[in-house]
Amino acid sequence: MTSTQPDSRASSLTDDALQWTRLEVAFTAGIVGCLLFATWQLGDLLARDWLAGWVGESELREDLVYYGVAFTAALAALGGTTRSLAHASRFRRTVGRSLLWYGALLLISASGMGAIEYLPEVAAGLFGAGVLIAAVYVLQQRYFTRERIRRRRLRNDNCPQCGSDLRPEAHHCSQCGRRVGKDCPECGGYLGRSDRYCADCGRERAEGAP
Repeated sequence: MTSTQPDSRASSLTDDALQWTRLEVAFTAGIVGCLLFATWQLGDLLARDWLAGWVGESELREDLVYYGVAFTAALAALGGTTRSLAHASRFRRTVGRSLLWYGALLLISASGMGAIEYLPEVAAGLFGAGVLIAAVYVLQQRYFTRERIRRRRLRNDNCPQCGSDLRPEAHHCSQCGRRVGKDCPECGGYLGRSDRYCADCGRERAEGAP
């Protein structure tokens, strides 16, 4: 006959394990807090003492030091512990978990602070780039189309394809071989780029034709 009474020893072990888990959480929080404090203090020490000559009065260089230390430490903590927790002891898992939380919180806090501090400048830069891109598109579509460029080059006695100078009597470009005249739609005779009338049939060149 088996006893249905709970095993007091097993219950005690379970309580001890639960209590130790809570202690681990408390120690983990303490480790994370101390590491975060040490990281920002290291950035302050670098910016104000060790690299003070390079930083000077520049706020940008000071921020580069702070965020450089923060992002480097965060990525090192995350990358160095993710692969070593699979078959680690309980102690190493506790320390590794602390480093993971430290890296994650440091990365989130540094990213958030940087975004808040530089968001207006970033937004202004993106807006300016968008305006310039739109301006380039409008100019290309309205004023710098291939047809307009080709006609402008022909008016200036330049090859419409490569832009080289053309001789007045040339039928083709001497640099790229591009034909610079056209056939008369009436008789098929050759129309030079400066001809107003066809030399074979006398038909006037259509207005706006190259």
